Amino acid sequence: MEISGETGTFTISRIVAAPVERVWEAYMTPEQFVQFWAPVMVEIPLDSVVIEPRVGGRFECTMIVNGEANHNAGTFVEFVENSHFRFGEPAFSEGFSSIMAFTSVEGGTQIDVEQVGIPVEFLGGANEGFTSVFDQLEALLAKG
Repeated sequence: MEISGETGTFTISRIVAAPVERVWEAYMTPEQFVQFWAPVMVEIPLDSVVIEPRVGGRFECTMIVNGEANHNAGTFVEFVENSHFRFGEPAFSEGFSSIMAFTSVEGGTQIDVEQVGIPVEFLGGANEGFTSVFDQLEALLAKG
């Protein structure tokens, strides 16, 4: 974790026991995405998810936290199928971007996440949040 002024950078990686194509499918399919993307105790209504898998496409969802709706509206600025995607979300934080990279490794897929321009007040919970997301993704992938 790096902090510069009012924003910072967060990175995390996880190896999951599934091929890249299966992991990619989970990220790009709204019905699967809602089952893992939010940390535990946060809900994402399926009808709030928009994933337009291309550069310039929307990457959106609404997270319900303690009854309060938080809309996330991003745009894909990089998109290479079964490899990586990057989205920006300027309404969240000017200069914010998040990249998810997927690499085939022995035993499955390594997912590398880097988020740049995160407001410092969100950095503290980023590791816990992504750990929860990865745990739920692994549970989804284990179902087949």
